[in-house]
Amino acid sequence: MMNEEELKKYREFIQNMSSLEREEYFRKLASNEITVPLTGYPHLDRMWLKYYDKDFLKEHVPEMTITDYMKSYNKEKTGMNAISYFGKHIKYYELYEHIDEASKVLKALGGEYNDRVMNLMANIPETAYLFYGASQLGMTSDYVDPRPDSVNPKISASKTLQLIQSEKAKYIIALDQCYLAMLKPIENELKELGIDNIVIVKASDSMDFKAQMNYLSETANFEGLKALKSKLAKMKKIDEMVVQARSNSKIKTIDYKDLVSDSRYVNFTPASYDKDHLDLIVHTSGTTGSMPKAIPLSTLNLNSYVEQTRGANMPMACGDRVLHMLPYFAAYGVVDVTHSGLFYGCDLVQVPEFAPSNLGKMILKYKPQIIMGPPSWFLGLLKDPALNGKDLSFLKMVSCGGDVLEVEDEIKLNKFLESHNASIKMSKGHGMSETSGCGSNAILSYNDLGSMGIPMPRVVYGVVNPETKELLRFDENTDKLEGELIVHGNTITSGVLDGKEIVPHITYDGMDFIYTRDIASMDKRGVMQFLTRSDRSFTRYDGFKVKPYVIENIIKSNDFVKYCVISPVYDEKRFGNIVMASIVLEDGINLSNEEKVEFVKELISKYFIENDAVSSRQIPYKVRFRDNLVLSNNSKNDFNAIAKEGLTGDEITIELEETNISVGSIKIIPPKVDGKQMIRERKIQM
Repeated sequence: MMNEEELKKYREFIQNMSSLEREEYFRKLASNEITVPLTGYPHLDRMWLKYYDKDFLKEHVPEMTITDYMKSYNKEKTGMNAISYFGKHIKYYELYEHIDEASKVLKALGGEYNDRVMNLMANIPETAYLFYGASQLGMTSDYVDPRPDSVNPKISASKTLQLIQSEKAKYIIALDQCYLAMLKPIENELKELGIDNIVIVKASDSMDFKAQMNYLSETANFEGLKALKSKLAKMKKIDEMVVQARSNSKIKTIDYKDLVSDSRYVNFTPASYDKDHLDLIVHTSGTTGSMPKAIPLSTLNLNSYVEQTRGANMPMACGDRVLHMLPYFAAYGVVDVTHSGLFYGCDLVQVPEFAPSNLGKMILKYKPQIIMGPPSWFLGLLKDPALNGKDLSFLKMVSCGGDVLEVEDEIKLNKFLESHNASIKMSKGHGMSETSGCGSNAILSYNDLGSMGIPMPRVVYGVVNPETKELLRFDENTDKLEGELIVHGNTITSGVLDGKEIVPHITYDGMDFIYTRDIASMDKRGVMQFLTRSDRSFTRYDGFKVKPYVIENIIKSNDFVKYCVISPVYDEKRFGNIVMASIVLEDGINLSNEEKVEFVKELISKYFIENDAVSSRQIPYKVRFRDNLVLSNNSKNDFNAIAKEGLTGDEITIELEETNISVGSIKIIPPKVDGKQMIRERKIQM
């Protein structure tokens, strides 16, 4: 290992290189073309690269647009299935035709280079067509969560307007029910912004008769005839409401299907390659407010992510079926599933509306080779009677991310896979939308229990002191580093949108890094293990990132509240965390059980539902009133002790009806006393 003087000179040598020289130097170092003594710094030694193929590490990312890059791997396989949608199969040659149709549609609307298209879309075939169709023109696809963010439709629409304004969207494409809930209420404002029309897509547009019958059959088999009847009635009502809304719309609404037909003779010239072109804007959840944070991703970011999966031993292959439930507004959905899956020639099984309770039935029906999702989805399989005694040997990769998979749960899932003849173990990783999705991967010999694996080939991790941000270093007496992870590489967002820094970058040894806020350990192989978040944040069962201090400050703004602590509580039904608020009232304020229920109702109504700065997903699911908070030895709030207490049964429940594309009614349910509910539940009227 280098001594201090050698290390100082070496770091100066690295810092004085240009970014291209540095990249080439580390490429040669990784492939053993040059050798130097270890420095002890992970970002310089990159010890994890020993697990990767040396010839691959010498390669450069191909200089192609994302559409050309996606096509490049499948030139001889155009007759394979690219997308499956309730039994309708779109071949790769048909996919390419539909992408050209999308480019023609956008060109006919007036789309030009660098124009932004905001998409409020679910996982349906048109979403993929428009993604590549926009890129083919050099336009930017901006994906936002198609689910209303509040139980109050006006607030949801207002937030959509803010995103359209702040992200300078020029065109809007929306699923019909998203138009109804999130765009119709702001038509006047959209018109003032110069948006003359809205393109409407129906989830049924890509369904032929067979697909429609399969959809009905799947709903009946998965959810029962009663649920099917209810869903059909709801769909009919929504259709009628959409027709009515469009009939008196102040903005022209155009069906995508009609635009495809009308623009078939339009000509367009594909945009040329630019590695820094802004192809995509995705969004994070659980930022310091209710508005999701935009993450800009370039052509280089997208292609670099997919390219490195070849060297990272990802088991995707041509013909593999991939269950596509992860949404487009998150990098995991659009980059890790869509762009990667189509590059490899996979068959993406589109799932526009997903209930985790149906995952087992979907696996048996579609027999996918690849499934990606949060841990809560897979933990539900352990108790799914539909999978009893079933053979799952067709599975090649079951990968979870977005939340921590506890060791005991990982052991259970691995045993479950083994008992169902699957010759794989759970794959895990670390990543963020800022890293184009997955940044590390745990498979093969570096898939330690409880670990996040090693950095991907084109990603570099370092470890810093969480408080001082000083780089941490291995020495002869140190087997593990513990601190905040930092990350660098050409899959990392620039963090800048329209000249505004959204994701701060920091320079170490001439390289741009971003802070992850994740506290983790790294051993001398490069294998990482998550420990905690520096800001106490945690992930809800559905992947939403919860920032405790944000919700605490909202609740503490009430004059009656002295203290509030937000903590995660594991929910057995959802197989993931829910949000619990522990509240201490001001001295001298004593409320009866009846008054506490009424207080919670008013708190949720005023501070959450009627507050356009708050997301419905920040609403606590449980509220417990306490006389005092648990304190640590140094007289500070002991957040870990409060979280470990779990549920005691005296909590008030806030029940919100929600799916991955809708938000419904809300009820306040009092605790039960001696098994009986002594106080009637409250319903919040919208």
